[in-house]
Amino acid sequence: MILSMLENGVVIKKVCEVTDFDDTCNVLCVGAGSAGCYAADSAARQGASVILLEFGDNIGGMSVCGNVTGYYYGACGGSYEEDDQKNKADTVFLTNGKHWEQRQIRLTERLLKSGVKVLCRHSVIGLYFEDNRIIGVLAFDGKREFSIKADITIDATSDGHLIRMTDVKKYYGRPSNGSFVPFGVIIKYTKNGRLLGHNNDSGIMDHYNCKDFSAKTIIAHADLSHILEEEIVNCALHTGVREGLSYEGEDTLKHEDLLFGKCSDKVLYWAYSDLDRHGNLRAAEDDIFQNWFVISNLSTVVISIPVSLGSVVPKNIKGLVTAGRCLSFDTYIQSAVRMNRDMIRMGECVGVAAAMAALSGVDFLDIDYEKYLMQVKENGCFGNYSHITFAFDNSYKRYLDKMKALGRIPDKKYENLALNKSIYEPLNFDADKVFHLLKTDAPGVAIWSCYISPKRDMIKTRLYNEMINTDDVLYKYNCAIALGLVEDKKALPVLRDIVKNRDCFFFTDNRRSNQFRSAIALCLIGRLGTTEDLPLLFDILSAEEIERQMYHTLQPNYLYHTYDDRNFVYFVMLTYACMAIYKIYERCNLDMKQLHDFFCDLFNGDTVLKRIVEDRTDSPAEEETKEFVEYILRLTDYN
Repeated sequence: MILSMLENGVVIKKVCEVTDFDDTCNVLCVGAGSAGCYAADSAARQGASVILLEFGDNIGGMSVCGNVTGYYYGACGGSYEEDDQKNKADTVFLTNGKHWEQRQIRLTERLLKSGVKVLCRHSVIGLYFEDNRIIGVLAFDGKREFSIKADITIDATSDGHLIRMTDVKKYYGRPSNGSFVPFGVIIKYTKNGRLLGHNNDSGIMDHYNCKDFSAKTIIAHADLSHILEEEIVNCALHTGVREGLSYEGEDTLKHEDLLFGKCSDKVLYWAYSDLDRHGNLRAAEDDIFQNWFVISNLSTVVISIPVSLGSVVPKNIKGLVTAGRCLSFDTYIQSAVRMNRDMIRMGECVGVAAAMAALSGVDFLDIDYEKYLMQVKENGCFGNYSHITFAFDNSYKRYLDKMKALGRIPDKKYENLALNKSIYEPLNFDADKVFHLLKTDAPGVAIWSCYISPKRDMIKTRLYNEMINTDDVLYKYNCAIALGLVEDKKALPVLRDIVKNRDCFFFTDNRRSNQFRSAIALCLIGRLGTTEDLPLLFDILSAEEIERQMYHTLQPNYLYHTYDDRNFVYFVMLTYACMAIYKIYERCNLDMKQLHDFFCDLFNGDTVLKRIVEDRTDSPAEEETKEFVEYILRLTDYN
């Protein structure tokens, strides 16, 4: 038997022999957040003996201890709906039933009723292996170490505490530079008799680095000093971390598979969200994500996401599965599959499957899948989908309709965002049927449809003919963008015109995160351009560029940028111009040392930084700018 432990971030293995475990169970669940609690409960309701370990003082996770009480996206269904209805009936001053303390009470009642043994203030410090199978854990309660044997162990810690003790391959953050999505600090306070919450992006940190975690959370809390004028009701005990590590699983869900409609034969459950990676450094994302989020401007398209059985099982390891934020996904899918409802439903589904495996004496992936489907569909936690769907789902329209039904006055800022928008608009990606959208300021669906069309040669011909024969500038520019996305260099003359005539025009497909047309053109020139384009691109990096009116025209607006923390148009144009120059240098085998030296001179001192953030120091904008500078210097490093 091998005991695998984590010491200073390194996996340490020791030969040991445990003849008599201190406790045993069918299913051991580690982590009592939403996913862990509902996993433990559903496994127990299937007849399994279950132990739930939690390192904190109480159960709950982000929905209880993190002040994330509402629901954004995530599909409906499952046990949590019953709990919410009970909470709604029992809560006096929060009639939506989403009070954090009430949720904790309801979860406790649920676990007691199903017979789960709950152990708070307990940490797992080691995993017991027999060959490649985990048969139990070594735990610590602050005073003593003790062993627990389990048929199946669920890592529901969200940060992959158990996964980190294994040799499975692990991944952290964005592929290009390892950066995680921004975290948030969440505070509840009252103002004018209303309970409000603060949940902005608070910066970028590596929460696996103790020093970085401490420093960034202190700065983030200090930045909330303006809220101290109000009456603070609750400051979250847990920091709002949106992304944990991912790992190599028996199946890995990637965003390119999702966007092209590929689906596993064995779906654990269906999640529901947009690909919301937060942050603003889109110039550093990979090409497929840029094609979707930036060039096609489809940031708020909501997707039904098939989470496979294999994506919660670490590769070549038996007896261990995950539930929560640590999964075998790429960073873009991980940013989507993290909503409260989806985390709860995932836990419930994992619990059902884990109990079936433990009680049947088979591996997690070898359960009777048809029997599993029947059970989770009966429970309501599977999701009402049979294939991948894409749609605009307007939460603001839902909000306005709800306020109207309740006879309340809605928040003014949401009225314009919901204007003339349907609540749910399923999307058709047939290029012939949506081609007309290229004549509008919301061409995203048409652009993506051209990109994925199986009739690419015909699409290229049509786009080119329309581009050169129209006098409609909007239509011409949109055709050029679509033509550039299908990798036709004949789009370059018009793309260059867009950049030469650059402005702050942005598309309007989405209720937020709409992209600037000039930045899209820069992105495509970086992929298709030649040395001929370099003078135009370097011009954007000149000191005179910031004087252009386009950088001083737009007021902060949720339609294109969420926060007033930077000169956002300039930040976007600068980062895309730098990346376009780098890509042309790389593709054309130009002198990378020369480019690296240029960037070193450009970013030496704080001149460029001040153009972006002005006097807003220690802000997410400053951090993101410094992150980009480090990234571009590393890319061009010739050593």
